[in-house]
Amino acid sequence: CFLFICLFVPSAAPPQITQFPEDRKVRAGESVELFAKVVGTAPITCTWMKFRKQIEENEYIKIENAENTSKLTISSTKQEHCGCYTLVVENKLGSRQAQVNLTVVDKPDPPAGTPCASDIRSSSLTLSWYGSSYDGGSAVQSYTVEIWNSVDNKWTDLTTCRSTSFNVQDLQADREYKFRVRAANVYGISEPSQESELVKVGEKQEELKEDEVELSDDEGKETEVEYRTVTINTEQKVSDVYNIEERLGSGKFGQVFRLVEKKTGKVWAGKFFKAYSAKEKENIRDEISIMNCLHHPKLVQCVDAFEEKANIVMVLEM
Repeated sequence: CFLFICLFVPSAAPPQITQFPEDRKVRAGESVELFAKVVGTAPITCTWMKFRKQIEENEYIKIENAENTSKLTISSTKQEHCGCYTLVVENKLGSRQAQVNLTVVDKPDPPAGTPCASDIRSSSLTLSWYGSSYDGGSAVQSYTVEIWNSVDNKWTDLTTCRSTSFNVQDLQADREYKFRVRAANVYGISEPSQESELVKVGEKQEELKEDEVELSDDEGKETEVEYRTVTINTEQKVSDVYNIEERLGSGKFGQVFRLVEKKTGKVWAGKFFKAYSAKEKENIRDEISIMNCLHHPKLVQCVDAFEEKANIVMVLEM
């Protein structure tokens, strides 16, 4: 009599992701969960990455790994949490990856810089301003211009418009004015921009002394050179044309570096925008187009631009 005993030994298997995390879009301040299910021979290690760096837990981010699941929770989302997240699942037999995009939407940042008054006449002027550095994840739909005068001494709404300039009419010569601008998208209205300089109408701007308007030949040529229509350079990198030196600042949009032009030695500011999606890149291209139309001594000029895989660089006057 023979007794045969058959033992079932499960075959070892590399990890598999059976439920992929889904792309998410949330309002700023809301919580969000990125969740995945995995199978494979234990032990399985699950690691969440962003921009090739492992994500560490903090007061906003919590990571929970169980035998067959992994969950990343962000309790109060901010713009800095936007981006592409990668889940790396590993065991001794192999690894798998899953990517998920998180978009955090909000009201826009205030319009950048200071509004500028030009073409000042007896009772009117033209006000120009820049768009927002960050649109909140949704295109800016309109701008609200606010006005203050030295008699009423309070801010009031002047107009709402879609462009980044407005011709202000019916101003009075017995008072001074200043302006500020707010940007709006589907999620709300931004905080106000910086205030413009005080301006007064009624003075005849066209009657300037000769020594105020005459420029030497060299000065005239230099002014013409600075007012350029910028075409985005996709053939070269910014480092091909400029030496990138110390960082001058950073913000939601990205970072600003000091640039030295290799040919001339001139010093500029390089604004490096993070642009991972086609929509982000299109918004920055629109901003460059607007700056091509705003040529005024009191406005910072864009003199060059470069587009690379994950960023767009605007070269600006210091």
